Amino acid sequence: MQDLDDIIRRITELESEREAIYQDSQVTFDEHPRLAEITHELERLWDLRRRIEAAKRAGLSEIPVPPPDDPEKLLQ
Repeated sequence: MQDLDDIIRRITELESEREAIYQDSQVTFDEHPRLAEITHELERLWDLRRRIEAAKRAGLSEIPVPPPDDPEKLLQ
């Protein structure tokens, strides 16, 4: 199981980066692809964090159903 502290740290880093991009109230053409990457990675990390926390609360040492590589594909 991945380290929950590392996942939380990465979520915090990405949220800070996203906040910095939005800080000037204008997203440039060059920033749009990075924002999409950040959004995608945050979705993946939040899903993983929830799965790990649920597994730990259930007393499991592993996530019983591993997360998909691309959670967005589940919605298609």
